[in-house]
Amino acid sequence: MTGSPNLLTTIFAFLLVLGPLVLIHELGHYLVGRLFGVKADAFSIGFGKEIAGWTDRRGTRWKLSALPLGGYVQFAGDMNPASAPSAGEDGLTAEERSHTFHVKPLWQRALIVFAGPLTNFALCVLILAGFVYAHGRLVAEPEVVGFSETSAARSAGMKIGDRITAIDGSPVASVTDIPEHTVYFPGKTVNVTLQREGRTVVLPVKLANEEVSDNFGNRARIGDIGLDFAVPVVSGIMDDSPAEHAGMKVGDRIVALGETSIDSFREVPPLVMPKAGAKTTVTVLREGEAHVLPITIGSAVQKDEKGRSVTVGRIGVESGFGRLEPVGPIEALGIGVDRSFDLMGTIVTGIRQIVTGDRSVRELGGPIKIAKYSGEQFSLGWEPFVGFVAMISINLAFINLLPIPGLDGGHLAFYAAELVRRKPLGLRSQEWAIRTGVALVLALMLFVTVNDLASLPIFGG
Repeated sequence: MTGSPNLLTTIFAFLLVLGPLVLIHELGHYLVGRLFGVKADAFSIGFGKEIAGWTDRRGTRWKLSALPLGGYVQFAGDMNPASAPSAGEDGLTAEERSHTFHVKPLWQRALIVFAGPLTNFALCVLILAGFVYAHGRLVAEPEVVGFSETSAARSAGMKIGDRITAIDGSPVASVTDIPEHTVYFPGKTVNVTLQREGRTVVLPVKLANEEVSDNFGNRARIGDIGLDFAVPVVSGIMDDSPAEHAGMKVGDRIVALGETSIDSFREVPPLVMPKAGAKTTVTVLREGEAHVLPITIGSAVQKDEKGRSVTVGRIGVESGFGRLEPVGPIEALGIGVDRSFDLMGTIVTGIRQIVTGDRSVRELGGPIKIAKYSGEQFSLGWEPFVGFVAMISINLAFINLLPIPGLDGGHLAFYAAELVRRKPLGLRSQEWAIRTGVALVLALMLFVTVNDLASLPIFGG
């Protein structure tokens, strides 16, 4: 188990996650408001007492406030940071009134409000698209090559060689399409469509309900289908390696090492690592034809579990977990959009499962848990950390779109009512609704904070 980061690292990482995300969210509101000629009285990162700030030439007070759990843009005409409309505009000139938020047309107000969650969504898209553009898209054939010890799929009648084509009617083109239909549904029965010897077979598979933990001891309950997709097809060959000298090629499917048949790439390392320097054969299928290639297993030095240097066998192939296909910027952007919507879908699934009792409310996380995960991901390097930022960003977008007065979604609900009624809700009604919504949000924050504290090891979590 990896040691958890220290408190200072955790606080720094948390601020590094939340600060930019709040800034980007509020900049969305601010920039679209400015586009439509709305004056911003204040732009704050954090709530409460001002720590530092300045006033720009447009009269906007930019400030950093004491409680760093959010932020706000207070437009001209807002009674408070929650954008409750003010009734006290009688002293304003016609010019000043024209720059207040609440005199703008309905569609402009809706766009200003929607811009905050949209920027958080866009950030997630850009991060995920950047990863795909930089590394390529993983393509892994959904062909069954093995089973776990207690495999739900094997118990349902699945066989080695089956190729999954759909789960609950949703097409499956790659192994990467499978988790969204399985991981988040422990104990659920899913209908798996597969191709077997040229015919279509549909099997109901009851996913295993398993608890897993990461390197930091964080536990989660997942649905496990119990399959191995490590197809033993060579996706890369290292320069000057035994595989290269033996004549292996990218696309070869390894079917045997010596006299031992191979179904999964996971079977290759245990056969190779203890035999550094040994001469053997590797049998591969290439364009449907079998080739038996003599090979001398190479060697490499690595650390064992106790930190000792040991010599292990290597043949120098990359395989088993698909191939990375390069994609252009436009395609990467499309993949980023799809994956962002998939992430939002998992949030909806999680909330629905909590409401229906399929998941415990203890799985809800708040600021303390976010801070904990921030520090852990930061300790793993920049790429895992930036990926975590993308996940939190899409969560912020979703939460802010909930139709709770005081949140962006609550204001959009007001505007929907205004569109139907052909007139806005009364100021007093909006004010009380926003107060109720803010109270609800604060109560939820208190609940998830207590939940977070209860999950910490010091409290027996």
